[in-house]
Amino acid sequence: MSSATDDPRPDSAPRPEPARVRDLGGDRRPFARVFTGLAAAGVTVFIVQELITGSTPTWVAVVTLGGTAAWVAGVLLPSRWDRARAVLFVTAAVCGSLVACGTQVLGFIPAIGAIGGLVRRPHRRVIMGLATAALSLVLLGLSALLFPYPVQLISSVAALIIVVLISLSRRQYLAAERQERLLLEERLAVEQERAEVAALAERSRIARDIHDVLAHSLGGLVLQLDAVEALLESGRHDEAHRRVTAARGLAAEGLEEARRAVDALRDPETAADPAAAIQQLIDTHRSLGARAELHQSGQPGPLDPAAAGALRRAAQEVLSNARRHAPGMPTELSLDWTPSDVAFRASTGLASSATAGLGGMGGGRGLVGLSERMAALGGTATAGVQDHAFVVEAHLPRARTG
Repeated sequence: MSSATDDPRPDSAPRPEPARVRDLGGDRRPFARVFTGLAAAGVTVFIVQELITGSTPTWVAVVTLGGTAAWVAGVLLPSRWDRARAVLFVTAAVCGSLVACGTQVLGFIPAIGAIGGLVRRPHRRVIMGLATAALSLVLLGLSALLFPYPVQLISSVAALIIVVLISLSRRQYLAAERQERLLLEERLAVEQERAEVAALAERSRIARDIHDVLAHSLGGLVLQLDAVEALLESGRHDEAHRRVTAARGLAAEGLEEARRAVDALRDPETAADPAAAIQQLIDTHRSLGARAELHQSGQPGPLDPAAAGALRRAAQEVLSNARRHAPGMPTELSLDWTPSDVAFRASTGLASSATAGLGGMGGGRGLVGLSERMAALGGTATAGVQDHAFVVEAHLPRARTG
């Protein structure tokens, strides 16, 4: 038997072969079983009566009853015993064909029922059913020699041809239905896999947003609290108080940033002006004692909300890394607007001791997440050391490309 297409997902449960499709064949339905039982009972009653009255030879009665029993057994056997069912159907066809002309065609009923079962089953090779039908035709000729009744021979041959044609039509219908169900299962599997991929992509996006929020706010708080501790130890309480105030502002800004991230998850189409958002980050950066400037060129205009959020995250990552790895060094940020895209560039000066720290940031999650975010929006992002400065560059289209 042919099986369903293999599931391409190695970690998922194997897709079962559609048993309902394999069971389609007409003789597995309650109506078919009832018809088989009634027909077999009618043939049995007729043969027993003929045997009692002496109108039928004993061997004809035995062959007829044997063929009828084989037909009923083949219909009732489970589908998993398909080979045994095929053997029983062939036996019923042979027996019924031999006695067709000697039983007024009634003994041929199990034969045509068995041949129909062999021909119409889509999972079997059609050649098996057609070969059995051809064998039945030959045996009908032999039966006509034993019992020379031309009318019964013609009736049997006509019944055989009609059953084969109907069974072939039924086979085609069942094969089409089976294929339709297989395609439906494939479609459902593709939809499920697509949903899993979308869920993984959404999880990655949420992870990047959480990282950006925590790295920016908590990283700045750690630096401020370290400075406060050092100032308190040296007795510089006024300056420590100012640092605590700045840390409190940073914590409030981090809380607001977390709220914005949650709002963005709830409504992805809501986004602020990227230049204004970046300037707000720069103001916070300056309040922590760092230096940064934003420059714009070109004509600012409408920007895809996701792209605006990505630019803001890029600036946030740059400023957070500057405070962590190059404290006191200036950062220059720029936005270059063109009719089709916007270019973001951030350059942080490097002291000799900061070169290794900033130069090794490419292995961190922040810049990796930045590249992933830009690529998902149809843009690019690069980061590296250029002329004693750590430079981050990104290009994004104004309208989403995919």
